[in-house]
Amino acid sequence: MYVIDVNTSFGKRVDTDRRYSLSALSDELDRHDVACALCYSQQGVEYDPRAGNAETIAAAKANPRILPVGTLDPRDTPGWEAELDRCRAAGVHVLRFFPGLQNWSVDSCCFRRVLKALQGSKMCLVFDTKHCPTGWELSGMAARLTAGLDLPVILTDTSYGNMSETMAVMQEYQHVYAEINWLATVDAVGIMADAVGADRLLYGSGAPWRPMQKALNQVLETGLSEGDKAAILGGNAMRLLDVSPERLAARPPLTDLQPKRFQDPSIDIHSHLGYWRIPCRDEDYDPAAMLQRMRRYGIERSVVSSYESMRYDVAAGNRALVIAIQGHPELLGYVELTPHDLALSCAEMDRYYALPNMVGCELELSHIPCPTGSNKVRALMAEIARRRRPILFMPASSADVLAERDLARENPHLAIIHAHGADAEWARAVKDTPNLCVEFCASRPNHHALRDCLDTLGPERVLFGTDQTLLGVGGQVGLYLDALMTSQERHLVLYENARGLFGLKE
Repeated sequence: MYVIDVNTSFGKRVDTDRRYSLSALSDELDRHDVACALCYSQQGVEYDPRAGNAETIAAAKANPRILPVGTLDPRDTPGWEAELDRCRAAGVHVLRFFPGLQNWSVDSCCFRRVLKALQGSKMCLVFDTKHCPTGWELSGMAARLTAGLDLPVILTDTSYGNMSETMAVMQEYQHVYAEINWLATVDAVGIMADAVGADRLLYGSGAPWRPMQKALNQVLETGLSEGDKAAILGGNAMRLLDVSPERLAARPPLTDLQPKRFQDPSIDIHSHLGYWRIPCRDEDYDPAAMLQRMRRYGIERSVVSSYESMRYDVAAGNRALVIAIQGHPELLGYVELTPHDLALSCAEMDRYYALPNMVGCELELSHIPCPTGSNKVRALMAEIARRRRPILFMPASSADVLAERDLARENPHLAIIHAHGADAEWARAVKDTPNLCVEFCASRPNHHALRDCLDTLGPERVLFGTDQTLLGVGGQVGLYLDALMTSQERHLVLYENARGLFGLKE
C-alpha cells in the first residue's frame, strides 16, 4: 500500500525558516514513508503564480516523488491564460485555487472564464474551502460551477465547522472529493466515509506546515476496513490522478495499518465530556468510549471538564461531570468557572474541591467571552490562586499574551496551563514567568510551534492534552510524535509534569 499526500507545499511568506522548505518536505515524506505528494509553491499563492509554478515544476523534475500542482489567480487578467498554457505544457494535471485567501469569488465572471478554458481537460481542481465568511459557501459553489465540465474537484480544509456542508455537497455532486487533514474530531474520517464512501476521501496532511503523523493517525485509528484505509491513504489518489504502481515501485509501502502511539505512559490534562453540535458519535456524558481510547493509546489518566459548562450552564455541567466520572479512577475532574459570576465560581470550587478526584479548574474565555485583562478575570484568578489548584486557561485572544503573563505574575503560586497551543513569540514573552505552562491539543496544530516551546521554555513547562471527546486521540498523539521529542522530554511532557502539577501518585 502506497501513501499519496494530496496537500503539501513549500515556502513561507517573508520567512526563511528551513522547516517550511522543499528539502524539509522531502525529509517529512521520507520519515513517514509517503510515496509521493501533490505539492505547490507558497510563492504562487502569496505573490507570483508564474514564479511559484516554475519552482514547483522544477521541483517535480528534480524529485519524482513530487506531483506538481499549479496555482492560478483569476485576478491576474489576462495573465492567467498564459500561465495556464505554461502549466499544461509542463505536464501539470492539478490546479489549486485560493479564493478566500486571495479575496476573489468562485461565483464570478472572471472565474467562469477560467472554467470555460478548462472544460473537458480532465484537469483536477483543488479548492481551499475554509477561508470564506462562514466556511460553508465555497464547497457548494465550486461543485455547482464545475458540474458537467469533466473536472474532478478536491475540497481541502474540511473541519468540524463545515463538515456537514461538505458531506451534503459530496452526496449531491459525485465529481467532488474531500481531503482529510482537518478532520480531527473523534472518528470524523469514519463518519465521512459512512456518508459519502471511502472512495471519495483522500489523505492530505498540509505538510510541512502541519504534522503528517496526525493526519495519518486520523485514518489509521478508524474502524474502517484495511481496504478502505488503503484507498484513502493512496489508492483513491492513484486512481483519480492516474498514478501507476510502477511509478511508485521504488518507494517504500506503508505496511503497518495501526496508528502510531507512544510507548511511554501518559496523562491527558485536557479532555471533555458533553454534547457536541457537530457530526460525531454522540457520547455525551458517557465516558465508556473515552476510556477505550485511553487504553488504546496508553493514557493512564485524563483530566476532564464539562463542555456544557462552557456553553450554557456552569453549575449543571459541573454536576453532570462529577456524576459521570464517579467510579472511574482513571478520570479526574476540572471545575468549570465563569468570570461573570464570581460568587458562583467560588461556590463551585469550594463544593467540588472537597472531592478527591476534582483536581483543578478550567476557564476558556474563547467560550465564555470576557477580556483577558478585565477586572472580572483578575478577581476570579485571585480566588483560584487562593485555593492552590491548577487552572487550564484559554485567553480570549491569541494576541493576549501580555495580559495572560500579567495574570500569572499577579498570582505567582498559581499553576496556569495555557490551552490549545502557542507559538515561539508567546514562549519568548512568558519565558521568565515560570508558573505558565502550555499544552497543544488543536484540530489544526503546528508541530514546529510545539518544538519551539519545548526549546524556549524547556520540557518541564509543556504538557500533553488531547481535547477528547471533541478531537480524536490519535491525531493529537501524532502531533506530539512529530515534535521529535527525546526520551527525557517525552517522560516529562507526557507524564511527569502532569503528575507533579496535580499531585498524583504513580
